[in-house]
Amino acid sequence: MYRPRFRHDYLPIRLAEPYRDHLVVVGETRNVMIDDPVAAELATLLDGTRALGQVVGELVGRHSAGALARALRRLDGLGLLTAGPCATPRAAAAAWDAREVAPDPAERWRRDGRVLLIDAGSPAADGLAARLGELGPPVTVRPVGSPGLSGDADALVVVAPGSMIDPRLAALNKDLLAAGRPWLTVRPHGHVLLLGPHFRPGETGCWECLRQRWTDNEEVINFVVGQCGDRDRPSPAWAALDATTAALAGLLAAELPVLAVAGRSPRVTGRMVSLDTRDLSTGGHTLVRLPQCPACGDPARLGEDGPRVTVAAGALTADDGTGSRTRPPTETLRLLERQVSPYLGVVTRLLPTGGDSGGGVMFGYTAGHNFAQARGPERLRGNLRGLSGGKGRTETQAKVSAIGEAIERYCGVWRGDRPTRRAAYRDLGRERAVPLSELRHFSARQHAERDLTNPRAGLFHHVPAPIGDDVELDWTTGWSLTHDRPCDLPAAYVWYGHPDAHRLGPADSNGCAAGATLGEAILQGFYELVERDAVALWWYHRSRLPGVDLDAAGDPWIDAVRRHYRTVLGRRLWALDLTADLPIPVYAAVSDRDDGGQVLVGFGAHPSAAVALTRAVSELNQFLPLAAAVAGANGGYHGAEPETARWLTTVTTAGEPWLRPDPDQAPVTPERHPVPAATDTADAVADAVGICRAAGLELIVADQSRPELELAVARVVVPGLRHFWRRLGPGRLWATPATLGRAPLAAGEDSINPLSVFF
Repeated sequence: MYRPRFRHDYLPIRLAEPYRDHLVVVGETRNVMIDDPVAAELATLLDGTRALGQVVGELVGRHSAGALARALRRLDGLGLLTAGPCATPRAAAAAWDAREVAPDPAERWRRDGRVLLIDAGSPAADGLAARLGELGPPVTVRPVGSPGLSGDADALVVVAPGSMIDPRLAALNKDLLAAGRPWLTVRPHGHVLLLGPHFRPGETGCWECLRQRWTDNEEVINFVVGQCGDRDRPSPAWAALDATTAALAGLLAAELPVLAVAGRSPRVTGRMVSLDTRDLSTGGHTLVRLPQCPACGDPARLGEDGPRVTVAAGALTADDGTGSRTRPPTETLRLLERQVSPYLGVVTRLLPTGGDSGGGVMFGYTAGHNFAQARGPERLRGNLRGLSGGKGRTETQAKVSAIGEAIERYCGVWRGDRPTRRAAYRDLGRERAVPLSELRHFSARQHAERDLTNPRAGLFHHVPAPIGDDVELDWTTGWSLTHDRPCDLPAAYVWYGHPDAHRLGPADSNGCAAGATLGEAILQGFYELVERDAVALWWYHRSRLPGVDLDAAGDPWIDAVRRHYRTVLGRRLWALDLTADLPIPVYAAVSDRDDGGQVLVGFGAHPSAAVALTRAVSELNQFLPLAAAVAGANGGYHGAEPETARWLTTVTTAGEPWLRPDPDQAPVTPERHPVPAATDTADAVADAVGICRAAGLELIVADQSRPELELAVARVVVPGLRHFWRRLGPGRLWATPATLGRAPLAAGEDSINPLSVFF
């Protein structure tokens, strides 16, 4: 700083004796007290009229150069200093200093600058132009699509669209990207006013990046457009008042000088600010630049690495209850927060569940996400109800879990931007592709009776028609970690909303997971596959399995949860050991009311028995507020899927004794499942591959990651492992329980559990 001065939005006050060595700095939103005689004396000289050398020269006789340098660095580090001089009146100077722009140039631009306002259909564009002109420099209004902008090369470009995704903005975006020229969008109408984003070519995302995210989040409008293709895309914001337009004009007039002088603004560059005029709440929304954007990036980014999956080495964090993670949840949450926005986010909202009913030991969050376009009103309703859920031992873990699941679902949506091949299975063969029979696992009887059972079944228990090996389908190429080679999977099995789903049935999330690295995501997806396989082997045969000695677990958190269930919720809680033939501990946490009704279950799997138990209990916790939320005043469970309503209203532990620990088997203690030694991601994935190989199974990965996200996403497929949906075909569902000697073992489909897994 050549002529340092205190910012005009702060007032430095040197205290009187005996506290003269103290400096108090008063600000509207922050106060600072500094115990430093050098800083206190400097404050009297830092007015912007003296060069830095002159300031040091006046004090160097009383203080060392080192002490002066430290004091200046301290004041500057606290954000109290800027460069002078400043001729702008103090009130205006304070406002510009607070916006971190030099007051004198800002005031000059406000008098002498130029604004080009492009009217792209906003009903408030004329009112905005008039009020901007009253508050700042002249405003020229031109309609969108006007030829060339060269005549206004020195003007700031502001665009006021009727819809933020008006297709006419594509040509404008292209022209301004080519010219390397920044521009700003505003919406001066609607109940929610929008200021920004300010686009800077090569630095921030562009309008096309915005369009993609915004369109994804208009799920209902997407449905309407799909059903009524002969009409224009509706825009839900059309309200306009002169008063609210004037409010946005004032905010914009205060921001434009910042953009003109500094070239960017921390408030709107690559960012959008929303102001809800109904409750005066505000929000900030980050525009994430999409590296694969067709306008400002490279669309080939999504397929440039091909199907090969390589797992890098990386230390797994010390066990905090989450298991197999490469960075702490606090760091992950900090990175992911920018992805949460109802307009520009992959995650549309993040809300706690259960209010204060958790007693400080149970934490749950839900996150909004958008699936593929629905093909009917019922599916749309299901999509809108559907929320990603997060749980954990702490609030931060629950938030990260919910955001991670929402990102996982987002990455799994088919958008037509991933490479596929069209072929019949018979043309690919087992050496290249996975047979459908090893993925779907429906029995011949289920196919034969599908017309009778489907009308009564939930979506994921629907049985599709059989498909012959000669039927052409789209195939996505994954990577077999077992054989280190490409392996094709049906695209409709891999991606939500793929057009082939009408033949195969909809894709589900089994084996899908997000992680800080691809290796971490693979581990989480694999453990989920093992978990759900073990659940199916227990559930459909109603096998009696041993309980878990929760006292022997020695976990204070689990002890606290048990006390909360017993003393506050009036519920019992226990756990079952579902571990089957694969050496990965799998637990079910089960709870019922004291009267034996409203049974809830949660599952968890992990090489660490302690982590597996934590996951099962935290998933159980996750269902408590959701079960309460779907219960109507008359106990009708309005809005719940049929299987869920049936379970919550009819099932009791007395009627389903398999939900209780087998009294003839001793409770399981932690010694049954020793903690594994793997502390590196690559080693842990290699262990997973080894487990599959020993069981005669193959581990395949389809990388669903997207380059703009801070998490990697993998769909892990192990053909032969069973889903906990009702899939009654031959294979592990029947062979493995028999091998394990479990009893009673259903002799056929007539004796299988009539209750489907209801999640």
